[in-house]
Amino acid sequence: MTRASQIQILPDTNFILTLLKQRRDLDDEIKSAISGRVKVVMLDLVLLELERLARRGSAGIRTWANTSLAFIRQRGYPITDHLHGPSDVDSSLIGFALWDRTPTAIATIDRDLRTALRTLGIPTI
Repeated sequence: MTRASQIQILPDTNFILTLLKQRRDLDDEIKSAISGRVKVVMLDLVLLELERLARRGSAGIRTWANTSLAFIRQRGYPITDHLHGPSDVDSSLIGFALWDRTPTAIATIDRDLRTALRTLGIPTI
């Protein structure tokens, strides 16, 4: 299978937190939504946001953010740097999906982000 036939998935913070809270497996959810070869990639800003939530969130959020960070480390997902420009997570996810050579989809439950992605023609999960 060629690199062109692979799609990379960038999950946003809420997607990761929500799946883990619901005790659902990230890889299984993604593979059930997309047929073919997929590669989950973590944007560095998503990790930074999880680290911030692990330090400063409410008690419940801190627990899930720490669980998410441990889960990501355990799975060994590759981490990619965001592009220069906006430093907010949603804009960085969009920018990465638009500019990276590998076909990219964004895994999110954020309605506003899904609308923006649909408008730009970026696939979502």
